[in-house]
Amino acid sequence: MSLRLLAPNGRGRARIFVRGPRHLEDLLADELRAFGADKVQIRPGGAQLEADLELAYRICYRSRLPSRVLWPLAAFPAADADALHAGVAALPWHELLSPGATFAVGFDGTSRSLRHTGFARQRVKDAVVDVLRENWGVRADVDTVHPDMRLQAVLHRDRVTLYLDLAGEALHRRGWRHDGGEAPLKENLAAGLLLRAGWRAGSSGWLVDPLCGSGTLLIEGALIAADIPPGALRNRFGFEAWSGHDPERFAAIQAEPTSVPTGTVQLFGRDQDPEQIERTRAHLQNAGAGDRFPLELDLAVGRLEDLAGLPEPIGLVVGNPPYGQRLDRQGSLAALGRALGRHAGGAPVALLIAAPSDTPDLEAHSAGLLRELDLPRLTRHACKNGPLSAWMLTGDIEAGAATADGELPADALAQAGMFANRIRKNSQRLGRAAKRQETDAYRLYDRDLPEYALVVDRYGDSLCVQEMAAPATVDPVLAERRREAALTLLPEAAGVAPDAVHFKTRRRQSPETQYGRQQPASAASRRVIVREGPARFAVNLSDYLDTGLYLDSRGVRRQIARQFGKQPGGRFLNLFAYTCSATVQAALAGAAASVSVDLSRTYLDWAGDNFTRNGLDDRAHRRVRSDVLEWLEGPGRDETPFDVILLDPPTFSNSARTAEDLDVQRDHPRLLDAALALLAPGGQLLFLNHARRFRLTWEPPEGVTLADITRNTLDEDCSRGRPAHRCWLVSKAK
Repeated sequence: MSLRLLAPNGRGRARIFVRGPRHLEDLLADELRAFGADKVQIRPGGAQLEADLELAYRICYRSRLPSRVLWPLAAFPAADADALHAGVAALPWHELLSPGATFAVGFDGTSRSLRHTGFARQRVKDAVVDVLRENWGVRADVDTVHPDMRLQAVLHRDRVTLYLDLAGEALHRRGWRHDGGEAPLKENLAAGLLLRAGWRAGSSGWLVDPLCGSGTLLIEGALIAADIPPGALRNRFGFEAWSGHDPERFAAIQAEPTSVPTGTVQLFGRDQDPEQIERTRAHLQNAGAGDRFPLELDLAVGRLEDLAGLPEPIGLVVGNPPYGQRLDRQGSLAALGRALGRHAGGAPVALLIAAPSDTPDLEAHSAGLLRELDLPRLTRHACKNGPLSAWMLTGDIEAGAATADGELPADALAQAGMFANRIRKNSQRLGRAAKRQETDAYRLYDRDLPEYALVVDRYGDSLCVQEMAAPATVDPVLAERRREAALTLLPEAAGVAPDAVHFKTRRRQSPETQYGRQQPASAASRRVIVREGPARFAVNLSDYLDTGLYLDSRGVRRQIARQFGKQPGGRFLNLFAYTCSATVQAALAGAAASVSVDLSRTYLDWAGDNFTRNGLDDRAHRRVRSDVLEWLEGPGRDETPFDVILLDPPTFSNSARTAEDLDVQRDHPRLLDAALALLAPGGQLLFLNHARRFRLTWEPPEGVTLADITRNTLDEDCSRGRPAHRCWLVSKAK
């Protein structure tokens, strides 16, 4: 047994580990340095540092963020359960533990041999009990709830480090809480929220909690402002049953002077539950209000609607807004945001918001919560509230930001004026270009201004507006206000009726929804007939994410029509045909026959409507419902060569109706080879791609040329900024 004793008797210095709330490690490290620690190393869930017993005592007694302070006793190899038992049994537990004291054991980590922490914990406990029975003559008592001494074993790479938990009971249990009521907030997390917002010893002004619950934030704020050590309220610590404990040194820590402010701590709390208000009063009394620190208290039952008349000056507004059932009883985040905007404008604020445990997209959820709260320019700090992902929001409440339901702040509308001006200018310039192209369907606005990440497409006298996902660095509240203000001014600027504007959010589609409706079919469905040269197309502005007509591909369709105009009577193949707008243009220009292949029944039925509207005969222009790769490489394909082929694959597709996924970056050489086999000598294949990071790796075989014709296929309305697509022309020699 290679046992290495570390600091079992408390003498000298030891490499201790201080555990605290996740994502608050930076605040914990700052606090430890303020106590005189140096060489503090931040670790996930805590901090590691060199400390003597005096510093360790000070952390236990004065630090507000830790949950445990782990003092190392020994380290040894533990390849299996027997080695683990032997290593623990090698320590003189009868000398480390006071006679008659109870203990408990925790265990972290697994290995190939020690796969269950519960079993490993039992082996550590058995070893300690065996040593104590042999030396004391009686079996030691294990108390998992309130032990006199708590041990913590950490297994890493078949080596165990055994720690004494100096705290004993977790340090967040200060001693003032007797009844937390429903879902109490841990005291050290509450302290972290206050410290994150800059609340410190001597902070003045009213500490306001409009949803105070059992008073955790108010009481922790009072203890911080009055510089009351959190350990002063505890009955005991885990180190008191340890033989290495030095009562005199600990007493000296307890006697260290504090910088108690001369002013009175001022607390304002409201909650609509009378029982919670009574709990808060009891907890304040337990914390020593009026005895340990002078207090001015304004605490009463009340709703958010009754928040008018807040006392001044406000030092900080804090809150842990409820969710779930408690949210239904207390009021929504929107109500909280309105109340704070109306009655606490300009005050600093610190809020803790959490996500349900089953939230699939945490970033989107946090942005949604912020939009509901409607308080802009708050900084998000990730944290954990127990098992829940959460965020601390800090900043200042925007003065006068609150408006009545449905209204927008005046400054948001004023700023949106530049968006409206751009729409007017684009309408004139791009409208003239659209007339030259003989179309009334064109892109009016494409993220021209970075503050307004919208795409506005015009279809006749209607508009389809899509919002592009904003990066996480963008304030979702400001983005929401900009969007709503832009949509408010858009109809007048574009010269359309307000009910002719249709808004959609562009997001990743699943296989189950990419071909389906975005909303149920209803009287609100909006279908419009638009013209593009000689063709007429049906577009749907309400029911589906896509409208049925890709505007950026207009130049590609024109290229195809020109080819058949020069050489009428040829055959056209449309792969990934969508609603067959390219097929319609090819047929109207002179293509005698065509085959259009797509997997979606919805799109092919839509294409049939376009065929009928433009007088095309289904006998000459066939629609085939099939996976394109399966059709190209299978026995059912049309073997007659085609004069023009359009290959316009999606970036990615994993439909349940196909045997394999499609990835355009990976699969485009296979697609091009298979399509090229059907191209007639002297024919043209247009390969269209919309993937942002696509890189062409296909090499044309002998007798085939490849040219990038992207610039020739993008009209003025779709050529601003990053190209909407890339297009290559593949030509086969005669």
